[in-house]
Amino acid sequence: MKTVDTDLVGIKDDQLFGAKEFLGQLQGIQAFDVSTNTELAQAKKQRAVVAKVKPFIKKLHKQYLEEKEAEFKEHNPEFELIEALTNDLLADFDNEIKPYVASIKGQRLERIQPMIDEISGNYHLDPYPAPAEYANEEYWTQTNNPAKKLEKKIVDDVRIREFEQRKQAAAEASNQRKDKHLKDVIRGIVASIDREALYDGNDVIKMLIPLSEFIKDDQQ
Repeated sequence: MKTVDTDLVGIKDDQLFGAKEFLGQLQGIQAFDVSTNTELAQAKKQRAVVAKVKPFIKKLHKQYLEEKEAEFKEHNPEFELIEALTNDLLADFDNEIKPYVASIKGQRLERIQPMIDEISGNYHLDPYPAPAEYANEEYWTQTNNPAKKLEKKIVDDVRIREFEQRKQAAAEASNQRKDKHLKDVIRGIVASIDREALYDGNDVIKMLIPLSEFIKDDQQ
């Protein structure tokens, strides 16, 4: 199996050293026909050797870029000053803008609450506090008024709440019916018991058969 020596190659002063020797090693490797298990094992080992060159190339590329960037900054000191000042200015603007935007969003949520109350009432639902999402720019016009998209969003959210409420009510009603039916079955079993009779195991099992439907429900 042929190998390659990555230690041969390096970058210094914008020059690549050892490249010809390393390239010669790579050129000495050739893929070959694989038709036996032995050849498969050999091919995998040789491929693994070549595969290790990939991260090495990436490392060289990164080293070159870092050296070029360092050289660029050394010859152009204003670049770092520009970068630093840009970041500082952006941070200064954010410190002024964000508190004001936060106050605007709070006002927006207060303004939109009556619409939420009205739409919720149209669906016979209790109103809910305006979520922070409703204050996002996408739901407001350039003149800081609620957009049609916001009204549609509220209607969609209210309809989802209505659906979830109906589903919950149906589940609760179903559970209540099951509870009542279970109580009725138990009362029926108790009423059928002869307090003076003697029962063996089979008799008890037969008496409890009506309860099996509830056991099946729990297992589903």
